[in-house]
Amino acid sequence: MEVLKLLSLFLILHQSWSDLVTPTSATESPIRINGGQPVNETVPFQVSLQLQRRGRWQHFCGGSIISAQHVLTAAHCMEKMKVEDVSVVGGTLNWKTGGLRHRVLAKHVHPQYSMSPKIINDIALVRVTPPFRLERADFGAVQLGGSDRIGEKVPVRLTGWGSTTSATSSAKLPDQLQALNYRTISNEECNQKGFRVTRNEICALAVQGQGACVGDSGGPLIRAGPQPHLVGIVSYGSSTCAQGRPDVYTRVSSFLPYISQVINQDLSQ
Repeated sequence: MEVLKLLSLFLILHQSWSDLVTPTSATESPIRINGGQPVNETVPFQVSLQLQRRGRWQHFCGGSIISAQHVLTAAHCMEKMKVEDVSVVGGTLNWKTGGLRHRVLAKHVHPQYSMSPKIINDIALVRVTPPFRLERADFGAVQLGGSDRIGEKVPVRLTGWGSTTSATSSAKLPDQLQALNYRTISNEECNQKGFRVTRNEICALAVQGQGACVGDSGGPLIRAGPQPHLVGIVSYGSSTCAQGRPDVYTRVSSFLPYISQVINQDLSQ
């Protein structure tokens, strides 16, 4: 299976980021999150996970603030990382400038995370210091919602600094946060389109030219409406982005007990 996750890991672990990704005025992988639009309003829960390369911090994955000390992201973003090499930047729409940088104290990759024979349990929590200043307007924890499973044809919103080109071999990261509004599809339809998803995943699909891409991994999928909440974490998709195939997300509602367990464990230490 050709997956964004594998490509993200390849980019991060096997070459200098600056050799593979050319930052532009539009982030990492899709055509503006492939077909999305630059975000102008505050997204207080959105963060950029960054890795230092050649003396510069570089964006490699997204994440969502879920408590004063915790970020929710994809397991594949953090599995191979040393916590001392990663920082978290929040409170900004531009991953290069502004915002506040936080050091990573600990990572919690789901103990049953696996990439073979298929991708499962692609979820991780990152604990930061100092705590996020949630009293500020540009910071805030996203609501996780309840255990109800999101169905098909539900309006959702993806935000991230993923590549604005469809070819992952020449990924270009926008500086400005991007957003894409589209809809979920059923897991059955997602499987029919070539993916082997589990009940712990959600798929979303837009028209050709729109979708997630490398660099969006770990970022938030938000259910739209009067009480927006986090329903998905960018996990994987096709190696060529936004070509009319689904994007696959970790289903947050399936992991609420795990998330609570990790947070409570950290806070009790």
